[in-house]
Amino acid sequence: MSEMLLFSVFIYLIDSILSGVYTWNFLKEKYGKRAVLVAWSVAYFLIQIAVFEMLDDKFPVDKVVGIILNACILLFMQSVFFQKDMQKQLFVTFSYMAGKETVKYMISVFAIVLSELCDKILSHLVAGETINTIEKALVWIKISNVVFVVLWVMLYALLLYGYLHVISKKYVKKNYPLQKQENVFLILPCVAALCISVLIKMMIISVENGMTVIIYDTVPATRFWIPVICALLLSTIVASVILFQKLVQYNEETGKRAILENQVRQMQKEIVEIQDIYADMRGLRHDMRSHIANISLLVKNVAGSVNEELESYIGKMEETVGKLDFTFQTGNPITDIIIHQKGQEAEKKQIQFHADFAYPRKLSIDVYDVAVILNNALENAIEACCKTEGDKQIKLHSYVKGSLFFIEVENDFSEDIVIEKESGLPVSSKENGKLHGLGLSNIQRCAKKYMGDIDIVISDTDGRKKFSLTVMMNGKPAAVI
Repeated sequence: MSEMLLFSVFIYLIDSILSGVYTWNFLKEKYGKRAVLVAWSVAYFLIQIAVFEMLDDKFPVDKVVGIILNACILLFMQSVFFQKDMQKQLFVTFSYMAGKETVKYMISVFAIVLSELCDKILSHLVAGETINTIEKALVWIKISNVVFVVLWVMLYALLLYGYLHVISKKYVKKNYPLQKQENVFLILPCVAALCISVLIKMMIISVENGMTVIIYDTVPATRFWIPVICALLLSTIVASVILFQKLVQYNEETGKRAILENQVRQMQKEIVEIQDIYADMRGLRHDMRSHIANISLLVKNVAGSVNEELESYIGKMEETVGKLDFTFQTGNPITDIIIHQKGQEAEKKQIQFHADFAYPRKLSIDVYDVAVILNNALENAIEACCKTEGDKQIKLHSYVKGSLFFIEVENDFSEDIVIEKESGLPVSSKENGKLHGLGLSNIQRCAKKYMGDIDIVISDTDGRKKFSLTVMMNGKPAAVI
């Protein structure tokens, strides 16, 4: 096997492996991960050998046709091994092709410099008579060519992997459905890089007076500028990905902020109305107790003795009036109302509800931020318990350490929980993917408003799964979101 064929085989092998891993990072596979990556690597490797080595000898193709053909192969393989997502498939294909073609010219200078270095070393060895026979010279050339191929391939693999890894890492919102205009924005820098790579190919090698001329020899400055231009092209692609992701994250944050603000306004409105209702109920409760006491006293005075049946009836009336009281006294009417409502809702759904909560009146924490946390956390807990068979319970606890305020909510659950790599929050099982995780996201936003955060612990003891959420807030004044 010649050095050039060995070089081509290594390049095809690297392209096959890296393209499979890169594509898998963006698209959802139809089969198991390992099976897809192995099948993709083998299939793409064999197709490249067949198309660009065997058929190219009989039907040579130029640079542009080769790029188009390679892109079509990648798109076809994506449709075979991965679920359809045409917008993302186009981005993955063009971004990979741009990196693959551009990296080759980035390290073309390395090939020239290494080749010249090998020639100088050979000349020095010949001059020093270390190599004094044709056989030794041929062995040296053979060894140096193999070393050259290995180094070139290693550098190619390293640079291409680095480029693809950066894009995969910076492309955070991989589940975001690309629109056509957004896809055009991402693909245009890739197409520009491919076009410039075609131009560089035409410039590097030319024929003058029947002789092959390399631009690196005729214009030495190109040894610096071509790699720089290629690096800038790849940087432009990466920058467009980063910019796009920042815009997506900004839009999502703006939407979530609007939803959170609307939730707070709605909660404020509802709580004001409920406070008025409960204020009337407190007055009614006070009056009812006074009336019951008077009736009980009047009965005793008129009857002259205790009537057990009447006493029992009056006792039941007192129990009924007592139900108008809040079960949980937290130190703030707003948190009283929320915990009371959620406790009643849990009781109706046969969920044991335990609360040991106290509002931190001495800390500078807005009660409506605490209300958002309690409302979302308890709503999520009740929803999870409703999907659980057998005994289920929710525990709410709070405590203060210095200027830090902690809220803990623990509940049973039965469904599998998947943690989203991008946000670190559980993926919601709700059908509306765009609104998934808004509850925990809003809780986290409220915590971060007070220089805090949330912590999630999932445990499974004796077949009983527990979801524990801890929210930490700093009572010191913090900047508003």
